[in-house]
Amino acid sequence: MTWMITGTGWHPRIFREEVRSMLGDFTPLHPRILEIKRGNPCQSMFSESSFLLEDAAVVPMHEKKIPDFLERWGSKLDLNGPFAVRATKMGLGIPNLSKRKMEELVGRHFFEMGNSVDLVNPKTTIRAIIAGAPDKPQHLDSMHAEPMLVIGVERNPRKPYMDKAMTSMPFFRPVTLDPKLASLLISLSHHDGKAPEQIIDPFCGTGCISMQARLRGIPTLSSDLDITMVNGAKENFAYVFDDDCIDYPFVAMDVSRISAHWGRKSNTAFIFDPPYARNSRTSGEAYQVFESACKAAMEIDPCGSLVTILPSSDLEVLNDLEISNDAEVLGRSWGDVNRMLSDLGWMADIAIPTRVHASLVRIVVRARGIGNQN
Repeated sequence: MTWMITGTGWHPRIFREEVRSMLGDFTPLHPRILEIKRGNPCQSMFSESSFLLEDAAVVPMHEKKIPDFLERWGSKLDLNGPFAVRATKMGLGIPNLSKRKMEELVGRHFFEMGNSVDLVNPKTTIRAIIAGAPDKPQHLDSMHAEPMLVIGVERNPRKPYMDKAMTSMPFFRPVTLDPKLASLLISLSHHDGKAPEQIIDPFCGTGCISMQARLRGIPTLSSDLDITMVNGAKENFAYVFDDDCIDYPFVAMDVSRISAHWGRKSNTAFIFDPPYARNSRTSGEAYQVFESACKAAMEIDPCGSLVTILPSSDLEVLNDLEISNDAEVLGRSWGDVNRMLSDLGWMADIAIPTRVHASLVRIVVRARGIGNQN
């Protein structure tokens, strides 16, 4: 059986890194279409729109050749019950092949084979992905987007994002982390598909990371210097899960004290959104707070992983695949930030910029502890 996974709405490089972390190695067919070794329940945790396709195959892009392909491919399927066909277009798609045309071709074939159609509650959903070049400026990528048409049986469990939006939480602040971004950071902390034993978030804010971790069953130790944020995070957590925080404690604490409080751990991921221009008065202070977090994390687990997002006002970082050492990140040069991480024992293996708005970029950074370099 062939499995493919597609990412329809996220930075392609980050999507591929997330798949690599969660599912291991893959064969790239398109920047947003990957052939994977197996299906996996953890696919439901991916941070952005994605489709997991079972019995997946590459389809000829010429309309006249599609019926013969469907005859061969469809003979291997066991459509037990009503079906529906859904087509998704990526970017510019494929000339002269619309979503409606693809749904018509595939739907007619299986209907004429004697299968019933149910567009509301089908037992089987056949998903066709019509992928082409980006339809607008995208993040720089090392892969070129050649047009491609793939098809498969969709296997999509519920996404992990909370059914309630963060704006509906009893405690909400404009600085609340986007649940999709929190989910991404957690995904990147996995190693060869294995989750960390626990997560530590020293800047918990409104509690988004701990709530996303709870959806995956990963215990989280959360803290924040601001007692108001700690109490608000507890309130949000109880509101979403209707239970206590025994395995998800929240404490009011300066980041410099977390190593003494939590003690030594193993297989730990430190995942956080540092308080840049939020609780820190200057970028210099924000850098010191970040450095303190990285130092405390190394004291707790020198073999752990560290995943974070760092702000940059240097839009030039979007023009290169590698971030230059003199690029501004967190009010310092990337060379200074990277050197600090290395001096503490953290080796950054991911540093990918993503556009926020016209004047701000955020760098998704993952680093592994010195004992975790394999």
